[in-house]
Amino acid sequence: MTDRRLIIGIIGAAALLASCAGEPAKNQEATLAAKVRALHVQGHRALDRGDRARAKAVFDEARQLAESLDDLPGMTQALNDLGSVTALEGGAVAAIQLHQQALAIAESLKRPDLVMDTLTHLGTAHQLAGQTDQASSFYAKGLALARETRNQESEAVLLNNIGLLDKQAGRFKEAEVSFRAALAINKALDDHPAQAANLANLGLIAEAAGKLDEARANFESALELDKAAENRTAIAADLSGLARVAETQNRQGEALAYAQRSYWSYRALGDMLHARVELNRALALAKSQGQKDALLQLETELKLWPSSDFTDKPKQDKR
Repeated sequence: MTDRRLIIGIIGAAALLASCAGEPAKNQEATLAAKVRALHVQGHRALDRGDRARAKAVFDEARQLAESLDDLPGMTQALNDLGSVTALEGGAVAAIQLHQQALAIAESLKRPDLVMDTLTHLGTAHQLAGQTDQASSFYAKGLALARETRNQESEAVLLNNIGLLDKQAGRFKEAEVSFRAALAINKALDDHPAQAANLANLGLIAEAAGKLDEARANFESALELDKAAENRTAIAADLSGLARVAETQNRQGEALAYAQRSYWSYRALGDMLHARVELNRALALAKSQGQKDALLQLETELKLWPSSDFTDKPKQDKR
């Protein structure tokens, strides 16, 4: 159970699009400044689809454009965006440096919203780097600021990520409380992608506690929301969770189907480490059920991939 739904972004695409709307731009600078925000939205959509290379290119374009305009809020946002992708790709140290640059700018602007966003990104980067004490410190500062400024969207993000820290430390009851609090906020905000992350994390908690029916329900709900949002990395992980639960509940046929679908999803994303896990699960299930046709197909799949593909790091994401 290594899947984790870490939420990185705070400002939603709808809010950003709204901020870019309004009166037509009166000059070229205003038009370009609006493009910086539009690139942020475009990059996050690519990230949600699992296209990290595209997201990184778009975020870098936003950074360069913001720098040319001396758009300090746009630079802060772009640095955080670049840091988030860098951290997911395994470059936590470089990501932390990008976020620290962003924090210095945000603090100089005296913008609580940007400071809060950056604190969350810093916490995420430290969390992905395994530096839990530092992550906890940044999350605590961000959560206090979110509550002080009554920013519920940010509060929900921080509660979700704090729950993951508690889960990692084995504090499952505390983690569940945080995930449920985040879910309640996101339901009120009608934020479906964030709800999916909370539900998936609650599924992991229920699975660890042996509450398999509850885990199944949470993973199914998360999958439905993730498919609607076309969050491909999340879809793959939801399918994996459903495969594990079905196998544990001795629903072997369903487990095999879910494992195959998870394998296809991870393979399509180029995440060969997770794809190998699901392929091996499907092979074992096919053997145990005497599914000769499925076994032959899966063994053929295995032969198609060079062994080196299964030792590379995944190209990556689950929140």
